[in-house]
Amino acid sequence: MNVTIETTDKRSLEITAGNATITVDRSGDSSIVSFHSVDLLLAGLGSCMVGTMLDVAEASGISVGHVRVELRPIISLQPERVSKIKMKMVIDGAVTEAQAAELRVAAESCKVHNSLHGGVLTELDLVAQKIDEIA
Repeated sequence: MNVTIETTDKRSLEITAGNATITVDRSGDSSIVSFHSVDLLLAGLGSCMVGTMLDVAEASGISVGHVRVELRPIISLQPERVSKIKMKMVIDGAVTEAQAAELRVAAESCKVHNSLHGGVLTELDLVAQKIDEIA
């Protein structure tokens, strides 16, 4: 699946993945209800971890109730980046220590966690079009 990001105005981006679309605000105005780019990084990581963990729980017959994961970025400068992500996962259910350890390993083995932990190579092709070529 590809993700497409397009400008909608000078301070907003529209992100499309399949049939889903969300808006990202770039203004820095905290009163605007919107995701920000780092929110999406955290959401991708957290949802991948929970989903993978739930799949393993189901396959292993571990009874898991409600799950909540909280993620908080630690920002470093030069270069500006998320240098650490502090996470707390809370699982409601009668889970033993051994089962919790198995679920932790599962959560930490999701694709996004593995990608961040191992490093991701990126490749950018930038194409600058003249205004008359766009029309």
